[in-house]
Order: sequence, then structure tokens, then C-alpha cells
Amino acid sequence: MTKVQAVRRAQTAQLKRLKSIKSDEDGAVVIEFVFLAPLFLLLMLNIITGGIYIGAYHTLQHVTAEAARASLAGSSDSERLILAQQSINTGLSNGYLVKAQAVKLQIGSTGQSQPTYRVALSFDANTLGLSNVPGFAIVAPATLTASYDVRPGGM
Repeated sequence: MTKVQAVRRAQTAQLKRLKSIKSDEDGAVVIEFVFLAPLFLLLMLNIITGGIYIGAYHTLQHVTAEAARASLAGSSDSERLILAQQSINTGLSNGYLVKAQAVKLQIGSTGQSQPTYRVALSFDANTLGLSNVPGFAIVAPATLTASYDVRPGGM
């Protein structure tokens, strides 16, 4: 074998190796995973965080409605306030998402022509611990509010 043939054979072997490297896609999957996995995990984390936030808002709305219904039995504003606070404490006794200590109650007249009053609750959403979640904390309000208007005496 001559020197020229040896060089050509070596060049052919190098060319085959380059072609096999070019067609090898084993590393591409790892690189795609490295780029997409953090985005996917961030998306899943924000979906879970949003579910917790919506659950807390739903709980607040439900407790507000129950407090308004319970306060219908009161004959004065002070009695309505006591009945509503008892209803809130009972409704939030499990305290999974919304803690009774983080809820502020307001009861007052709406000032309309009909004798109605409003039961309003506000909740500090920072107590949920979601303010450190990247992405979600930017769009979520810090205070959740729910109100319910009732007319004493039925219709």
C-alpha cells in the first residue's frame, strides 16, 4: 500500500466519522430537555399556584355568603356583626387556605333606596405564601375581597 492510498483511506475514515456524527441525534434530546424542562416546570408550578389562589378566593366568597345569611337574624348592626363573625369563625375553622385571623369583616348599609346592607370580607393573600412563586406573584393581587348584599326581612 502506497502512501497516497493510506492517506485516502484515512480521509475516507474521517469522512465516515463526520457523517455519523452529523446524523447522530442522541445528544439532541438531552439539549432539548435542558431547554424545555425548566419552562415546563415553571408552567406547572404556576398552574398549581393559580389553583391554590382560586381555591382561596372561592372559600372567601362562600364564607362571605354564609356570613351574610347568618347576619339576617340580627336586629341591629352590632348584632349582625357578631353573628357574621361567628359564621366566619365557623366557616374557616379548618383553616386550610384562608385563616380567620387574616380576614377583615365589614358590615354596613349600602345607602340605596331599599333597606339593604353589605357584608364584605377582605383577605390578605400574602398569607398564602405564594408571593415568592416566579411569574405568578406579578399578576396576583395582594388582597382578595368578596362582598354580599342582603335585605333584612326577606323580599
